Amino acid sequence: MGVSRLYSSPSIKYSNFSGPSSPTSITFLSQHRSPHLSPFPSLNFDHILHSHQTPLPHTFTLHPNRFQDYWVLFGFGGQGVEKLNKMENAESTTTSSYTYWVREAKQDAAPLPVPKKLTADDLSVGSNASNHLGSAWNKAGTWEEKNLNKWATERIKELVLSVGSLEFSSGKAEIAEVTRCTGDAFLVTVRNKKRVGYTYEITLKVKGEWLVGGEKKKFNGNLDLAEFSFGELDDLQVEVRLNEAKDLLHEDKQRIREDMKKFLKPICQKLLEFEAELKER
Repeated sequence: MGVSRLYSSPSIKYSNFSGPSSPTSITFLSQHRSPHLSPFPSLNFDHILHSHQTPLPHTFTLHPNRFQDYWVLFGFGGQGVEKLNKMENAESTTTSSYTYWVREAKQDAAPLPVPKKLTADDLSVGSNASNHLGSAWNKAGTWEEKNLNKWATERIKELVLSVGSLEFSSGKAEIAEVTRCTGDAFLVTVRNKKRVGYTYEITLKVKGEWLVGGEKKKFNGNLDLAEFSFGELDDLQVEVRLNEAKDLLHEDKQRIREDMKKFLKPICQKLLEFEAELKER
């Protein structure tokens, strides 16, 4: 069996197969699509071996349907192998109709890289380079945003409820419940730097008792804190809604509302704690 490796080419021709030297079979092995052999039909194969046992003509042309490498094995008997090998050696000295690159070592070629043992400093530099912010997949440091809503909502509720109660000149009250806490909190990483932010609205239920007309009476109210954002707590305002106060005089209503507004300052202090914790996320 003679072996010849054929490289990518629009057309490869073998001739001068005559007499007893003519191949009696041809076998193809390839990793790609099959070539077409003229005048024979297409021989299909892919990682498998196909043989054609029909006596071949003296001259035939191999047409690959796309550029690729493949092996062609010609079957001979006796001295046929020697003749084919000699013909291949002779053809190797002729000018080819196609070009391919062969890696050869030359005197003027650039020297091969010399292995270098890494030092402790080299390892330290690599370790510091890997300590980037953001997710592991974001090595390039592109824009990455992380949702912190769940943590932020729960933490705001905890901090605000910890304000507890306040005492006034004519009564006392406490924050009993956070009836509404909605908004968004996020952590943005870009160019290996992080930025945090949030926007929230909360409503608090307040219970208390005040001295009205010489008697202690219990009242409920709501504190509405409109939309507030990171770094803007100095502008935070509160709206008081007093419940079940139809029978109160205007001046008593106003006094109770003013007392409830005094919760704003300790609430802002708790929200500042929240912002400090958010920065550390």
